[in-house]
Amino acid sequence: MKKEIFKLGIIFTLAFLFLGFVNYAPTIAIVQLVKNKAYHKPPTINDWKPAQKGLGLESGTLVKTDEKSFLLIKFLDGSFLRVGENTTLEIISENPKGNYSRKVNIDNGGVDFKVSKVKGKFEFTTPLSVATIRGTEGLLISRFDADTLMLREGEVDFFNKFSNITRKVRAGEIGISTRTGEVTTRQMTESEQRKSEEIRRSIEKREIEIRGKTGEGKEIRIKIKEK
Repeated sequence: MKKEIFKLGIIFTLAFLFLGFVNYAPTIAIVQLVKNKAYHKPPTINDWKPAQKGLGLESGTLVKTDEKSFLLIKFLDGSFLRVGENTTLEIISENPKGNYSRKVNIDNGGVDFKVSKVKGKFEFTTPLSVATIRGTEGLLISRFDADTLMLREGEVDFFNKFSNITRKVRAGEIGISTRTGEVTTRQMTESEQRKSEEIRRSIEKREIEIRGKTGEGKEIRIKIKEK
């Protein structure tokens, strides 16, 4: 009798651990900075909740910012997104065949990004386009009629969903993908380069200001051990 009870206890314990493992949703990114009003909605929650510094984000989480708001999201591999005002996006992480894969679905708005070179891939998707990233820094703005990609470093494969056309955008170039199916690339003008750098500097300034208010100046560095 005692032996049977012991066996049942082991079975229930293993079942409990298994269910806990299945329901476990690992953190794939962390909110590092928030200015004004930003919100998040995990995949299992129906209501939007305020986003706060230190918040862990799981795969499938929606994030949005209000007007004059800003959000800094850092992935566990060191890549980060500077989410501009009036932006809505979803972050997704997968592990296909052992490769660390990340995807950001942008519904509308702008994201300044710096993506680390890691095993796997990083994609931005919008209603119009797919941008495949490999160790790249730049700015992606998604609007109803067109997506605009301004690249400061690296290169990106810029794919249009309507025409199935792909163009490679390189550092110092601007790519435009339109609802009519066109994908064009060209060198950024001096004014566009200044605008891209001004956006980056203005965001960095906001980061410094927020850190100053909180009295914190250290970056959080988290690395994923690749197998």
